Parts: sequence; structure tokens; C-alpha cells
Amino acid sequence: MPANLPPQYFDVEKKFRETRDLREKLLYLQEMLSIIPKHKGTEKLQADLKTRISKLKSTISKQKKSGGTGGTWYQVEKQGAGQVVLVGLPNSGKSALLNAITNAHVEVALYPFTTNLPQVGMMDYRDIKIQIIDTPPLYEDAPPWLFGLYRNGDILLVVLDAQGDVRNDFETILNALKARNIFVSEGEFGDVKNAVIVINKSDDNPKSDMIDSFIAQNRGTFDVLRVSTTTGGGVEQLREQIFASLHIIRVYTKKIGHPIDKKEPVVLKRGTTVIDAAEHIHKDFKKKLKFARLWSDSDYNGQRVEKNHVLADGDVIEFHV
Repeated sequence: MPANLPPQYFDVEKKFRETRDLREKLLYLQEMLSIIPKHKGTEKLQADLKTRISKLKSTISKQKKSGGTGGTWYQVEKQGAGQVVLVGLPNSGKSALLNAITNAHVEVALYPFTTNLPQVGMMDYRDIKIQIIDTPPLYEDAPPWLFGLYRNGDILLVVLDAQGDVRNDFETILNALKARNIFVSEGEFGDVKNAVIVINKSDDNPKSDMIDSFIAQNRGTFDVLRVSTTTGGGVEQLREQIFASLHIIRVYTKKIGHPIDKKEPVVLKRGTTVIDAAEHIHKDFKKKLKFARLWSDSDYNGQRVEKNHVLADGDVIEFHV
């Protein structure tokens, strides 16, 4: 056992050993893995935890198929180009926000806790789909599976009610996440999630000065947007920001001798190179790739590019193997 593990690791490990619920054990293993400092001295422990996580997932899956595991537990399989998870306190307007940016039609009410299990919608963005998950409100003693959803998401959408105390609500959410070693800004240990702050219900707000101050305070660390699901104000900007915050690009492949056809893009991470894209599309391409031609919105119109050329959103690439 490495001697430089933080105290948080042993706290979570104790919870792992105490619980008999396999799904809670899985969450604790994932949390332990997120806490471990990533360096050569912990590589063996990281590999061991990943193996245990894989085996436990397999066990849980088999029990689920046979009708076992018991209790209430929710998880959402990732679909689309990315998974975005909404986080908010009661009555922050998460369900209305989900309806506004997707084709989902979930119940919206003026009383708290309308959403008591995950609700999923798909956001159409240009020619890709992004999965958006509305979750039950965050509250004291929230179930462990809720934090599992947060941890599994690619980004978190922190939804604040413009009619309330946005600064206090934001701190409450940050503290609840931090208690489970989930951070939305750089933390010493634990998962660091990319987050977008949404100030909801911004159409008629008597607290504009307070919100202006909050935005100014956090703008250097987070992307902060005002949104009104009533008027639609800020909704399109939010959709753009979600795509940008996922740090992905859309790349189109072109067959040799065929015209460009921008349909069904390949979704890749921002920073992907030509050789990375070749390997993503087919593992043999990386070895066999001779060169590639590129079409882009800027400087390229079928010219040959180097294998280490970094691709951009909307690029069209033709592989020659």
C-alpha cells in the first residue's frame, strides 16, 4: 500500500468495507480511485482498483438480470456525444430546463421534489445528440446513487434559482459535492468535474445586483449563464456552452474519389490528431496510414496534412492507407 495516500482515501475505504450493498461498494471503489494521486508510485493500486471495479460491475449486472441486488438504485447508461448531469437544490427549475433544451416532457410543478428519479432527454445540437439527465434535488442525506450519477457525467450543469440566494445555494451544492470528493474546480484530491453554472428563472428578477456580483466573482473560474425557460432567453447560448464544455469536435470522413458528404460525424476529443482519429475509426489505420487529406472551413481544401496535425470541429478528412 503506497504511504502517500490522503486521509480521504482511508475514510472511503472504511465505508467500502462496512457496507454490504454491492452498488454502494462500487461507488466507494470509484471514489477511492478518484482520490488516489496519479503518479508512478500508485499505478499498481490504480490497476487493482480498476480490476475490482470491473469485476463488481459484472457481478451487479448478473444479479440485476436474475432479479437480485434489491433496494432502489438508479444509473443511466451513456448515450450520444456526451452526458450532462443537472445538479440543483429543490425548486431550482431543473425539470423546466431539461424540457427547454431537449425533447423531453417531464413534470414541472411549483412544489419541491417533483423529480424523484432520473429523467433523461436528448439534446439535438447541429448533427449530434447530447444526453441530458435531470436528477432529484440535492439535499442532506441524499442517496449514494445520486452522487454516482454526478461522478459518471461528463459535465455538471449547476442550476441556481435566480429568485433565491444564489451565492448561498452555490456554496451548499459545492459543499455537498466536496463531501463525496467531487469538485467543480481544482481540488487536492478527488474527481474534478467540468461545470457550467446556470442562473435559472432570470426573466423577472428583483435581485439583479446580487446576481451581477455573483457572476463577476465566479466568471474567471466557471462559465456562468442567465437563462429563462419562460421566455427562452439564454437557452440557445446554453446549448452552445454545453457543446463547448464537453471539449469535443465533430469530424467527417470522406471516401477517396467521392464528394464531401457531411453526415454522421465522428465525435472526438478536442486536441485529437490525424493519427489519433485514424486509430479511433479503425485500429489498423494507425499502422497502415500513409497520409491524409483535409478539408476545413479555414485553410485546407484537400491538401495533405501531417499525421500529428490537430483536427478542428467540422473538419473533413480522407485517409489514404
